[in-house]
Amino acid sequence: MIVCESISKRFGDSFALRNVSLSFEKSIAILGYNGAGKSTLAKIIAGITKPTQGKVSVFGKDPSKDVSTRKKIGIVTHNPMVYKELSVEENLRFFAKLYGIKDWGWVVEELKLRDKLNRKVFELSRGYLQRVAVAKAFMIKPKLLVLDEPFSALDLEGKEILWAMIKDYEGSMVFSSHNLNDVKFCEKFGVLEKGEIVYLGKDYDEAIKVLRGIGEEGSKDRD
Repeated sequence: MIVCESISKRFGDSFALRNVSLSFEKSIAILGYNGAGKSTLAKIIAGITKPTQGKVSVFGKDPSKDVSTRKKIGIVTHNPMVYKELSVEENLRFFAKLYGIKDWGWVVEELKLRDKLNRKVFELSRGYLQRVAVAKAFMIKPKLLVLDEPFSALDLEGKEILWAMIKDYEGSMVFSSHNLNDVKFCEKFGVLEKGEIVYLGKDYDEAIKVLRGIGEEGSKDRD
């Protein structure tokens, strides 16, 4: 079970998240327009960022305080979070050692990275850079997978590979994507507006209705 209790996150005088509460076991889609707080919430659940207020529990532990819990979490974002001065193989070996993983060659084959292993990460195309990020997340066989715009910059082949990996994945998942069809399979849906939860439930159509209502209001404000 993953639980967020009254989570708020403040940057200076501004709140990225305000009093967000949710829980799920299998999968949740986090929807919202740019600036809604999706990425901040994803990083808090993954234990990368600490909330200003509130509590997070991932399998009974606070991921920001418990290293063993963070080692169960794989994260893919639009920011790959890899060492660009190292080669692909050096990156993967480093993360494998960090997480105590011995068997990681399968992600190289799965993501078709074999001929890129000796390339420095900064030499890669944006699509292959994202594949390395995906490999890093899946190599640990995570119990919780946090996907924040994971298809960002992937080419068609890369997207197809990632989709196959997601379909085979059996753990818990947080999924945020601009493509609303991507998240339709999730068991729960949360819609964020200006850092606050405005919908939380299991009805995909209702979540989309709320989200589109926010977009329409935003269009009126801009007009």
